[in-house]
Amino acid sequence: MKNRLIRWAPHLLLIVLMFILNYIYLPAFTIQSPGFRFFIAFFFVALLIIEVGIDVSFQRKQISRIKYGILALPILLVGLTFVIQLFNSPFFRATDYAELIEVEEKDFETDFFQMDTEQIPMMDRDTAERLGSRRIGSMSELVSQFVPANTYTQINIDNAPFRVTPLEYAGFMQWFNNRNEGIPNYLKVDMVSGDVVVEELENEIKYSHSERFSRNVKRHLRKNYPTLMFRDPSFEVDDTGHPHYVATTYENKFLFTQQEPSGVIILDAVTGETSAYALDEMPTWMDRIYSAELIIRQLNYRGQYTSGYLNSVFQKRGVTRTTEGYNYLPMNDDIYLYTGVTSVNRDASNIGFYLVNLRTKETEYYPVTSADEYSAMESAEGSLQQMRYTSTFPLLINLNDRPFYISSLKDDSGLVRAYALVDAQDYQKVLTSDTVEGLIEQVNGNTETPIEVEEIETDEALTTITGQVENISQAVRSGDTIYYFMIDGSIYKASIDLSDALPFINQGDNIEGDVNEDNDFRSITVNP
Repeated sequence: MKNRLIRWAPHLLLIVLMFILNYIYLPAFTIQSPGFRFFIAFFFVALLIIEVGIDVSFQRKQISRIKYGILALPILLVGLTFVIQLFNSPFFRATDYAELIEVEEKDFETDFFQMDTEQIPMMDRDTAERLGSRRIGSMSELVSQFVPANTYTQINIDNAPFRVTPLEYAGFMQWFNNRNEGIPNYLKVDMVSGDVVVEELENEIKYSHSERFSRNVKRHLRKNYPTLMFRDPSFEVDDTGHPHYVATTYENKFLFTQQEPSGVIILDAVTGETSAYALDEMPTWMDRIYSAELIIRQLNYRGQYTSGYLNSVFQKRGVTRTTEGYNYLPMNDDIYLYTGVTSVNRDASNIGFYLVNLRTKETEYYPVTSADEYSAMESAEGSLQQMRYTSTFPLLINLNDRPFYISSLKDDSGLVRAYALVDAQDYQKVLTSDTVEGLIEQVNGNTETPIEVEEIETDEALTTITGQVENISQAVRSGDTIYYFMIDGSIYKASIDLSDALPFINQGDNIEGDVNEDNDFRSITVNP
């Protein structure tokens, strides 16, 4: 009896351990799931170790054929998976990888969406998190029990950009004390104005990521859909403001590899009701089906393998990749991912950019030569360098059929203090303002060439000078942007107050104007 107990006790412990691991990690019960394959391999390896340990304990000299079979199963599974993934790798299927995403080439001037300035989301995720935390911190009845979750999903509500995130329990005791009532609010951050609204719910959120046990979002979905592969569900609200969790389901495009969205599961965060939809049946209020990481990876496959695997390694002719960063644009009541396209040599310039609808995966490519986003960010920071502001990753917008980068400039505390507009095709041209409207007015206020600036009334003695701009620079003094022009070896100055057209003067332009004894321009006529 004792020997039998010793013989089977480790097996029972292994079965208990497998149940515990399954409860914690929640793998999908399908051979296509990497997590499930790992569980199978782990089980048989652990079983083999137990059997060998038992043989050693009982001083057996030989390992039975059954144990050889147990050893062979995980080795066979790992080896089979490796072989299948090898033959499904880009080395053998480069063309298939390049075609994972379909791209339509379009013209920027005629096809690119001209965004309403009131829809430009100038608050990035970091700013939204700071604003949300400060808003909750000012509400004494909530701050002791709840904190904002770190999701901050960007969505459209009535064609306006917002980031939404639920509150979550501040700790175990807060969960224990409030679990029966649930979570009473979620935050809605206006990505244009920065306003934060603490949304009151008629019925509290009962299912969330901060819940324990059966009301945890992922555990509840796994219980209802044990064989479907999905990742961490994201928090969204519908057009009426009702909270949901949305989980994109996946199927492998190639055997054992390259997961591709196949549908969605929607969990009502209040009632716990769930519904599964195919991609062509999902509700229209949903904005985020395809993850940014998946889209970026497939765009890079397209740029890397369009001309074959060997070309991507050796000649690298026409090989491109996305820039190191992306952002989101609200357009036509959908969320689009924006990212630039650059050569594989990373030469600080873009050859175009992609727009990808994160609900439908419709992808557009615009072949526009421009500076890359990080060059634009450095230029924006340099325009107000004495303030030591940090630029957010820019958005690309269409103004007067020209591409511009627009970004927020934040101080050391992370608050937005100014906005910058950088000409994407000539990133040395930078406009700054305290408001987005001020930037747009400066661009729209630019006149056709030649640029004429009216004379400022003054009693100063003025001298007329004529010459070609040999160099141009700018700096901010006492809050005003000053432009410095080198003409015939002498330096002349002009305040931005003289004209909004000054940022559009280029090196090589011919200038005629009146200056005072301090070489300050009082009037300018420019012929580019």
